[in-house]
Formats: sequence, C-alpha cells, structure tokens
Amino acid sequence: LLFKTRPPLPIGMWRLLRRPLRSLHEGLLGGAQARDDVELAPVDEAVRVDEGTACAGGASVQVVRKRWCEHLAAAGLLLGVSVPTLVIAAVVCGEWQNFPAQRGWLILGFGFYIAAALRALWSLFVQVCERMLYLRVELRRFVCPTLFEAVTDALAKESERLGLTCSWDQEATQEHDKLTGDMAVKLRFWSSQARSMRVCVTLGGEDGGVRGKLDLQVQFSPGEDVVCGRDSRVERREVLVLSTRTSSEHALKDKALLTKWFEQCYKTYTQPEEGIVKVHALQESSTDWMPEWKFERVKPCKSASGTGQSFFLERDALGKVLADARLWSKSALRVYMITGPPGVGKSEFTIWLAGKLRLPVYRLCLSSPKLTDDRLAQLLSQTAVTHDSVLVQVDEFQGTMTRWLAGSTSSGCPGGITPGGFCECLQGSTAMGRGVVVLTGTTETSAEQARQMFPAVFRRIHCVAELSWMTVDDIRCYFRQFLMRFVSGCSTEEWDTWEAAFLQQTGPWASRPISVDMLKQFFMRQITESSCIGLGDFTSPAGASSDNMPTEFKVHDERRPDFFRLICDHGQAELFLNEYAPVHVQVVPAVRAC
Repeated sequence: LLFKTRPPLPIGMWRLLRRPLRSLHEGLLGGAQARDDVELAPVDEAVRVDEGTACAGGASVQVVRKRWCEHLAAAGLLLGVSVPTLVIAAVVCGEWQNFPAQRGWLILGFGFYIAAALRALWSLFVQVCERMLYLRVELRRFVCPTLFEAVTDALAKESERLGLTCSWDQEATQEHDKLTGDMAVKLRFWSSQARSMRVCVTLGGEDGGVRGKLDLQVQFSPGEDVVCGRDSRVERREVLVLSTRTSSEHALKDKALLTKWFEQCYKTYTQPEEGIVKVHALQESSTDWMPEWKFERVKPCKSASGTGQSFFLERDALGKVLADARLWSKSALRVYMITGPPGVGKSEFTIWLAGKLRLPVYRLCLSSPKLTDDRLAQLLSQTAVTHDSVLVQVDEFQGTMTRWLAGSTSSGCPGGITPGGFCECLQGSTAMGRGVVVLTGTTETSAEQARQMFPAVFRRIHCVAELSWMTVDDIRCYFRQFLMRFVSGCSTEEWDTWEAAFLQQTGPWASRPISVDMLKQFFMRQITESSCIGLGDFTSPAGASSDNMPTEFKVHDERRPDFFRLICDHGQAELFLNEYAPVHVQVVPAVRAC
C-alpha cells in the first residue's frame, strides 16, 4: 500500500477506492505517516490546498473538476448528431435511387426541414466543443472603452504595416490629430459591418526570450446604435471577442498571456505622444448631471532650445519643483504652489512640467459653487480618472482662497469646496496615490494671512515657488531665442549688438516690471508689422507638401537691419506698454521655495 508515485489507474477508480484504502492504511501506519507516504487523490498542483495552513474550524476550498461531464455531453451530442445524419442520408439515398420519379417531391417536402434540424444540431455540438477547447474573452466598448480602443489600435497599426486593410470596409471619422491638434479626417479600423481576423501574439520575457505565443481569432460585432445622455449622442454597442484554442493544462497560462498583452496594449495606447501634452477638463451634458473628464485639446511641449512659440524660458525658481517631481511623483502625490503676477508664465510652466513628466493635464477650477467636497473626491477617484498618473492643475487659486477667507469671517462658507474637503483630497483616504497637483495663483495666494488662516492646506503643499518679473538676463535670452525663428544668418556679434540696443538703460524694457506675456505680445506685434511692410516673406516649413499653406515667416537677409530697428523701437514699445492691460501688484512678504 505504500505508493510513492501514483499508479496509472483511471481518475474515477481512484476516487472510488480513495476512502477505504486511506482508512486501511491509517489503521496500519497512523494518520500522519500515511499522509506523508501515500498519495491516493489525483489533485492538480495548481488547485491543491495546503492542509497545514487550515486552522481548526476553518474552511478550505478545493476545486472539483467536472471536465468528464463536458466530454460526456460532447460525445452524446456527437452520437446524437452522427446517427440521425447517417440514417437520414441512407434513407434519402435509398429513396433517391429506388424512386427516381419522387425526387422532386422528396427535395421539396423534406429537404428544408432536414437541413434545418441538422444545422441546429451541429451548431449545438460546435458550441459545446468550443466551450471545452477554446478560451473566449469579450471586450465591450460600453464597459471598457479605453481598453477596447487600445486593442483596436494595436490591431490597426499592425494591419496597416502589413497592408492588410486595403480591401476592408472602414468608417470615416473626424477627430483631432494627436500631434497637431487640428481636425483631421481618419479612416476607422472597424465599421458597421461584422468582421473576423486571425492574429498571432508573441510576448517576450525579461531575459529577452519568448515568453509565450497565442493564436487568436478576433471577431468584431458592431452592435446597434444607442442614443445616450442628455446631449443625445449616438454610441454603438461594439464588441470584440477574442478566442484561442486551449486545454485544461494550459488555460491558466493562456489567460496570463492574454492579460499581459492587454496590459501592454493599454500602456502603449495611453502613453503620451512625444512633444505634446493632452489637456482634459470637466464637461457636463446637462446641468443636473455629474460632470465628467473629457479630452479637450492638445498643447505642444516647449523647450529651452526651441525658437519662436516653441521656446520656454526656464527660471531658476522652478528648478526645485522639477527635481522634486521627477524624484517622487511616480510613487507619491506631490502638491506644488506656483505664485506670481499675471503673465509671468505660471500656466505655461504647468504644461512644460507635464511634458517633462510625460503626464496628461487635468484642469480643475474650484470656484464653481456646484463643485462640492463629495464631487471633488469622486472626480479625483480611480474610476473617474482614466490614466494611472496625472497632473491636476488648479488655476486661479487666489479666488478660492478669497472665498475661504470671506467664509471664515461670516456665518459659513458660501457653498463649493471647503478647506477640509480640499485637504482630504490632497492627503487623506480618498487622495490620489501618485501624481502631481499644481496650484497656481497670484502672489496673495501664499500671503501670511492665508498661511495663518489655513495651516492645514499649506502643510500639504510640498513646495512653494514664486515667479517674479523677468530679469535683464531673462529678457536677453528671450529676445534671441524667440526672434531666431524669424531671422537666419545672424552672427553672435550681431545678436549682442541688437540685444544691447533693445536693453538700453533709458529704454522701457529696463525701467519697469516686464512679464513674459508682455514681451511675447510686443514681439508678435512687431513681427506682424514687419510682414505688412514687406521685410520678409512666407515659406513652407521643412518637410511640408506643396499643397499646405505656408505658415513660416522669414525676414529677408538684406532687410535684417530694418527688422531689428523695428523691434528695438523704444517709441513703439512705450506705446504698447501704455496700451497693455495694467497689472496691479500687491506688496507681500517675500516667499522662499520651501
């Protein structure tokens, strides 16, 4: 009775003999030694439960296989389908040969019913076999729209690369281009017609080898059009069914491979495009409905090496914010406050930071009275935010602070987000696990009065940075990098000469506070004036087709001195600065980066 290995007997017989043999063996050797020496129950290693971990009175679970029932049903169906098929075929053939005159009546009277019955039986047999031998996974666009689009995008890119979509029905849509943000007409991979295709998915391992392969049959069902929401938008109940041939021994491995492929498709699809930042905002289809995050627009990423509108002026005060975000934002939620006068580049810094961190921007305004504490927690939950990590921008935060200060001196806060609810979303049980929150506002946002009234809010802010007016070095750098896009062939000595002329001590740019927006608006105004008087011409960008409208303005080399004299005209600068909207500066105690 001492079996170190399992004898080659059928599983059903071992189950019948398991209990009497175990009782006899335990009577001879004792229970503990019998369990160590004898293995009588053919239990799968994947579903075996360790008896030593089960406490007294506890519950243990063991999966009982019933594959024999499915095989028995398939065998019965096969027998029930095959025998009538053979009998009917024999009878029809006999009647066909013995009574030639009755062939027409035989076809008209029994052909349709016989074919329909056999087709139904064979369909049922195929369904039972597919349930036993195939792994089927459904992707419904209504349930998981992002994953549905991710898998569709992976299939579409590979099909386009191999040229396998030239004869397929496709649906024309109009949507924003991910790189330029312009409206473009695109051909959607799926259409209103059902379609099926076969793909082979290969997953690589960590060591560089092949982790596994899956041969998938992909079936697309367009479904019916459904009118959704108060805005009466039309949605289609599309379904993707992915099936692969498997067995009871490989089912768990195939599920793991398929899940891993889904995760890779999702990460590839949601990964931000290089050089752009996607901005999401709250939109509501009705006034009495909960607002939802919707993709709003695409913003290009600016850099310190760019020119024209692509140039970003990196300030020393923001270096610590970038270093902290790169170090901790992937594992924890980081909160930053950026203050400064209007036009110094606070919102532009938020887009630049999102581009550096490769995160989408979720823009939030706390001044709306409809936005309550519960709604804010719901909007920042994992079910509402479709990305793993995001950058939440809370713009014009000084308005929220002013409302809180007014509410603290009256009977209560006049609706909207409260300081306690906002603190709970920054650091509490409902706070995001990782990402970045940027609070932008004017200088009075971080004033000493606000710090004393709301210490809990400022305790949750990890870094405070102040953007002030541009220095002389900032203006000189912006002068060269912005104008470099419109002039070419300038030497270093020529740039130095015109920078000195622009920044004369008696000029307006060195005698008053200057913001980034002031300087940029003046340059754009003067470049427009130079275009009107014929100092340059429009040229097509490099790599653009001849059908595209030229958008690059270049100054003629022989007219460069006239162009720079127009830029350095102090009279025009005085007129522009006097017309520029006045900025009221409030003197507050200096705030260091903490």
